[in-house]
Formats: sequence, structure tokens, C-alpha cells
Amino acid sequence: MVEIKIVRVPGLADWWADPKPSNDCFPSWIKDLRKDKLADDKLNMSDCLPAIEAMLQGIIIEFPATMTFEYLADHPKLGKMIACDHKGYPIIGGHEFSQYKGAEFKDFHVVKVGLPWVIEVPKGYSCLFTAPFNRSGNAEAFCISGVVRCDRYYNMVSIPFAIPLKKKGDVMVIETGRPFVQIIPLKQEGVKIISSQIDIKNLETTIYQINENPGYYKSMAREQNK
Repeated sequence: MVEIKIVRVPGLADWWADPKPSNDCFPSWIKDLRKDKLADDKLNMSDCLPAIEAMLQGIIIEFPATMTFEYLADHPKLGKMIACDHKGYPIIGGHEFSQYKGAEFKDFHVVKVGLPWVIEVPKGYSCLFTAPFNRSGNAEAFCISGVVRCDRYYNMVSIPFAIPLKKKGDVMVIETGRPFVQIIPLKQEGVKIISSQIDIKNLETTIYQINENPGYYKSMAREQNK
């Protein structure tokens, strides 16, 4: 188990709810799918352990306050003119469109949201800051992912938040309590790709086990966690 130490900066956004274990922010639609499965025994996403485990990793920070963003007009030099009904912290700035020219989110408006905590992890670990897994579709605002060396960087972290305002008049409301960013500790180590020979017997055994027991992967994970 990796410890994540979270310290709020005194006097800074004390109205912002504390981070929570990801398990405490598990979406209700997954729970509803599980009820459906128990009722009719048809497979759905609640049976997909890799997806579920991704959503349970690390901690979740929820959006601090309801904010409305509106695309007002185009400026000849500055580009999109965006208004927000929330003034001041935690919005601490934004990124010019030229800074992410050609990106998949080039039509989004990116603001910087400052977190009011210092986050520490053990030496040799970093933190992945990312949009909460399996929560947002293409039309949703989302966090741009980043990895921060929180074992050495003793400071607040700013989160780039991309908001899909594509044409004048577009409005998006981000509500208080919406899962905002997922933070997952990662060990700092390189990756080396090694070509190898496939173990046909091992592969055949796994495929056989899956055919015999559709819940094989879940059973394997439970055994490993004992």
C-alpha cells in the first residue's frame, strides 16, 4: 500500500471538500448495472473487472463549486472570449489556443484550476493526475493528464481543465461535487520492451479456464489479493 499525504494550505479554499478514496466516489450507474445483472444475469460493464479496478484506484477530488462557462465572442487578437460566473480562486488562469494548436481538444477552452493542497508520496513515487477513469464522453469537460513528482515537488498542483465551448453562445455548467480529477501514485521507473516467445501451453490453459468459468478473471484477482 502506498501512502498519499494530503495537507491543505491554511486559509486557501477551505470550502473545497477534501479528497476522497475513489471507492467513495463510485458512480451510481455502475451500481445500477450491477442490480440489472443480479436481476436478469446478462453481462454488462459491471462485470468488467479491469474497468472497475481502474475506477477504484487512488483518490478523487470533486469539483469545488458550480460554475457556468459561456463562449461570448471572438476577439481579433485574443481569440475566444469566455466568461465564467465564478471569479477568483481556484481558477488561476488559462492557456492560449496556440499552446495546444493541433491537439485533439484544439476547439476546447483550457483553464487552470489550482488545488489547495500539497500532496506528498514516498520517495521514488510520482502522482498521475487524470480525468476520472470511465466517466466522461467526448462532449464532456475533462482534465488534461499529467504526472507530477510529488515526492520532491512540495507545492500546490494546477490542473488544466478543457471545456468544450466550440461556437459562440455555447454554455457549459460544471456542478459542485462532480468527480474532477483522479490521483494515482506511480513508481518512478523506466519501461523496457522485450521480445519473447509465447507460452502456448499457458495461453491455452487460460483460454480453457475462461471457457469453463466465465468469472475466471475475477476469481484469479481474488486469489492474488488474499
